[in-house]
Formats: sequence, structure tokens, C-alpha cells
Amino acid sequence: MRARQFIVEDKKEDIVKMFSDFFPLAMNILNLDRLPKIYFVGHLQHDVQPSFGEYREGEKILTIALKNRHPNDILRTVAHELVHFKQDLDGNLKDPNSGATGSPQENEANAVAGIIMRNFNKKYPQYISNTPI
Repeated sequence: MRARQFIVEDKKEDIVKMFSDFFPLAMNILNLDRLPKIYFVGHLQHDVQPSFGEYREGEKILTIALKNRHPNDILRTVAHELVHFKQDLDGNLKDPNSGATGSPQENEANAVAGIIMRNFNKKYPQYISNTPI
């Protein structure tokens, strides 16, 4: 699904620009030379752990929920899942409990996503005033 179908027409250009500013910054912080496939959906359905995003280990796919969320919150979810992508590339998701709340991998994803967002918001403060999608 394409992200543009969820975004109000007059905001599409701003959101596309926001993502184009975000990805190079996040990739630099994570030392990534490529991105995984990213799918955008309205909402995610989870049986075990409700979430706005998921990373499918081995498949190298992120799925991100968009509806009724502030764009910076969406970026924070993308940042979190990109950390899992980096962990996968580095072979650090082998433990079957790596996705558990409080695991070293989840704690790292939360912390590094926060660092990415602080750097992004400092460099691009204009996106804080965006309205929810």
C-alpha cells in the first residue's frame, strides 16, 4: 500500500519532503547503506503485542501504521523498526526473545529511535507543527 492514499491531498508534498529529509539522517546515524522494503497501512492487527509498526526478521520488511497519527510519531516508529533492520543485518536478532518487552534489542530500538528523532527534530523543527494524518 502506498502512504499517499492515507494523506490529505494538500499535505502530501510536505509528508513526502519530511520522509526525504528523515531517511538520509536515520541511515547516517544507523550506518545503513540501504533501506528495507517499507509498507504503509492504515492500522496493524496484532494478536500478542499491539503496535504501530513491525519488522519482519529475515524478510527485511517494515510495516508501519499511519492513520490518525502525528507524522513525527510515524517517523519515530520507522526509526524504531529501522534499528531492528540494522540489528538483523548485524545478526543480533537470533534470540527468540529479542522482540520481548525489555529485551536488549527492544531497549536499543527504543533508545536509538529517540536519538534519531531528537537529531531530526533539531535539524528540521518545522515538522513538529504538522497535523495528524
